Amino acid sequence: MNHTEHPQGGPRLPYPPEQHVTGRSAQYLRGGMTVLVIIAVIYLLTSHWLHVLDALPYVFVVGMLAMHLFGHGGHGGHGGGHGGTGERSAANGK
Repeated sequence: MNHTEHPQGGPRLPYPPEQHVTGRSAQYLRGGMTVLVIIAVIYLLTSHWLHVLDALPYVFVVGMLAMHLFGHGGHGGHGGGHGGTGERSAANGK
């Protein structure tokens, strides 16, 4: 018997299967996390306003970088644009 196979014949997973939280408990968990994030944001804005203002330029730069790296999934990334060959030039008869 191979060490990667389960005695019943199926493959043995190296970790237990994920157990997704569903139903009411997921709503309570999501609601609780939302409340904690709101409390943290209010605390940061009221108690550490100057530090928040100091960090804003860095937040914008990191945000733009993240949007550039992860936001290109919608149109296929770089190089997949309109290069002049394709449907557009065929429709113009060129």
